[in-house]
Amino acid sequence: MKVYKVYVHTTGDPHVSEVVVAASTKKEASELALSHVKKANPHKGVRTAKQSIEASKVLYARAAGTNGCVVIHRIPMDAFKGVMKNMG
Repeated sequence: MKVYKVYVHTTGDPHVSEVVVAASTKKEASELALSHVKKANPHKGVRTAKQSIEASKVLYARAAGTNGCVVIHRIPMDAFKGVMKNMG
């Protein structure tokens, strides 16, 4: 199993979603990413989950990371310290 980054767009959405997926193949990763459309926000928008999936397409998929790990963000240390100070 590998980690993949899959980029998905739904018609009418001004954004492209980057979905990190664990899968055996690029094809499987693409299918899993499409099946995930609308699951994070099932009540957002007017489309049903089925309609959203049908209106979505994978723009690009690629293997990512090393040894099952992917760096998602790099945050400046000073910003991280400021956030952690306020977290208690």
